[in-house]
Amino acid sequence: MAKIAVVGDSTSVAGFRPLGFAVFTVEHAEEARSMWDRLSGGEYGVVFVTEPVYEAMEDLIVEVMDRVVPAVTVIPGAGSAGGMGEAKISRAIERALGTSMLIREEEE
Repeated sequence: MAKIAVVGDSTSVAGFRPLGFAVFTVEHAEEARSMWDRLSGGEYGVVFVTEPVYEAMEDLIVEVMDRVVPAVTVIPGAGSAGGMGEAKISRAIERALGTSMLIREEEE
């Protein structure tokens, strides 16, 4: 069974450790680049990265986007609005289905 990895600053990823995820904390997002070979080598089936980490290593992540493993998902970091992750999920849904399926409830 493939493992799940989470990469980001300590505040953003701390809550994932009790869930059994492999947590990789980085002080600076660029530090994640040095561990990408391990993360993308097949040991981890899913890799969650915070938005700053994604921005720092987007070129490396794009290289594995067409592979089944690892599935890379962007999550908001602590204090982040989470716009990048939501936009990427929305684009993936549109690509897969040919239309957007995300519907937001409007506040009354």
